[in-house]
Amino acid sequence: MANEKKISVSQLFNQQIAINFIVIAVLVLIGAFLVFKVQGEDYSQLTVVGFIASVFFSFMVFLPASTLFACRAEMAQGKVVVQDAEKTGAKEPIARPYATTAPLGFAAASVCTVIVCAIVYGTGWTPSPAVTTLISMLFVVPYAFVVRRYIFRDLEGLAAMGPFKGKRVSSKAGHIWTSYVLPNVTFQAIINMPLAVRGFSHAAALIADRVGPGMVPVAALVPDFAITFMFVCGFTFLGVVAHTAADMYEGEFSYSGRARGINGLLYFILILLMGVGLGVVVVVVAQALGIVILSIAASLVLKALVVLLSVYVACRLGVGWMGKKFNDAVAKKTNAMVHAD
Repeated sequence: MANEKKISVSQLFNQQIAINFIVIAVLVLIGAFLVFKVQGEDYSQLTVVGFIASVFFSFMVFLPASTLFACRAEMAQGKVVVQDAEKTGAKEPIARPYATTAPLGFAAASVCTVIVCAIVYGTGWTPSPAVTTLISMLFVVPYAFVVRRYIFRDLEGLAAMGPFKGKRVSSKAGHIWTSYVLPNVTFQAIINMPLAVRGFSHAAALIADRVGPGMVPVAALVPDFAITFMFVCGFTFLGVVAHTAADMYEGEFSYSGRARGINGLLYFILILLMGVGLGVVVVVVAQALGIVILSIAASLVLKALVVLLSVYVACRLGVGWMGKKFNDAVAKKTNAMVHAD
């Protein structure tokens, strides 16, 4: 382990930007396919602007802080070293990454969205789905700028402070709700609610001649809720794992459970099964109550509740799993040091 090759902060920055761009690009492509193909090929300038704005505000505002937590997790594992040329003089990491990075990300997303609106509405241009998708991919430029602005100071401060020297939170539950659940709920809502409006409106239009306008068949809600849970819970779980590792390394809170952490792949299988289970519950409840259709408004409320449930479950699973893994790693390192002496 002593000879393990370490990377610089600059190398870690490039690595994280590349990985996150590839992952988000795949998600954006899937989202574009849903919006412009599955949910109807007829679309307006508002659909284009709404899609691009959702991507901009999601990933420019919230992804930088998540990236910093992921970088802290890499630092906690001893994989990163701050080179002399990268030092800024920081003595402690950024206290509140979301509060620090989000304003700059929000300003960038706002400016970029205004520019897109001016071009689309000012010229009367309606970009094709392919062009719309490519424009939305430009989120990576401001996102990378925000991360680069803070990553060197944050990681140098973390290295200078050392492990378990950070200020302990007064309430672990309160910290998880304010720093884990609420940012991720907001982040996922920006992504999923516009998709829900587009999808439910399309589903309602297909049966408008039979049941009237603005009504969504429950049969369309079942797969939507199940897939939403799988996607939101799985994606959030990954972010929460890195966040938990960073917070425990700093000493903001500890995990008191004694069980061993199971294989991470099993957790994702569990999340998939839970998504299927949610779909089954929706079917059973709807049949028991004799509900066949719902208004778009009611459908959106239920969608929001599914997003909240997905994030909450992901936070509980992520904190628990990484807490166990972190405790195991600390115990293993301590035993190794004892035997070395």
